[in-house]
Amino acid sequence: MNFGTVAILGPGLIGGSLALALAERGLAERLMIYARSPRALDAIRTAGVDAELTGNPSEAVRDADVVVLCVPIEAMAGLVHEIRDALKPTALVTDVGSVKGSVDRDLAPLLDDRALWIGSHPMAGSEQAGFAAARADLFEGASVIITPTQHTQSEAKRRAEQFWQSIGGTVVTLTPEKHDLHVAQISHLPHLLAAALVNQAFDEARELAGGGFRDTTRVASGSPELWTEILLANSKAVALQLDRIMSNLSAVESVLKGEDKAAAKSILFEMLKRAQHSRSKMTESNPLFKKR
Repeated sequence: MNFGTVAILGPGLIGGSLALALAERGLAERLMIYARSPRALDAIRTAGVDAELTGNPSEAVRDADVVVLCVPIEAMAGLVHEIRDALKPTALVTDVGSVKGSVDRDLAPLLDDRALWIGSHPMAGSEQAGFAAARADLFEGASVIITPTQHTQSEAKRRAEQFWQSIGGTVVTLTPEKHDLHVAQISHLPHLLAAALVNQAFDEARELAGGGFRDTTRVASGSPELWTEILLANSKAVALQLDRIMSNLSAVESVLKGEDKAAAKSILFEMLKRAQHSRSKMTESNPLFKKR
């Protein structure tokens, strides 16, 4: 399978890994990479990626059959506004942003009758950032969520499925709203909690931390700028999940403070047993859990 000319706008961890995956598998006849920073382009050039590099986004997409937006969410609308006159009407345009509701609301009107638009979100990444952390196998076994709406053309959905499957992803279809709710539960809230765990630990305690604390808080090493943007972009869904977990933790706090130790033991045991069972099922069914 070959996707013709593929343009990647933003060669960070995800965009860079996408470029490496496409190049390694020979899936693009021509690979165009746009980066605003000359330093970012120099890093790709030094790595020897077989691609045409440019600091002009319109030049990158002019003949593209597939365009992937790999820039921060808040930069997407401005970038699409800049490139839309250069797009072919048959071009598939998608993104890798971790929030879909606001992205679709911003981009769909800009691309109406200009290109085939559908939102995407590969559930793959790292606390590391930039092209230096990119890997060709990043998407292998990862879920990739695509978010068609009632306005999405069937051709856009079909081609997006083929594109992500070709680099090893398992495609899941959700509405933008359901995506944002689910991802708030499994990605955005965990990041917020990891940051809170690190911040609440005294310096003396941090010096004693072992593998458990390391693994639980790994994602707190992610970019504060990026994650501030993500949490604000999905604020309603994240706030809803915060309410739920605070309610659950308040219940645990109550039994820990109470006098009925037998009841506390039973409640804690059932909560931990349920979590152990659910986590074991995830380990059995999710390829990314098996990698670790």
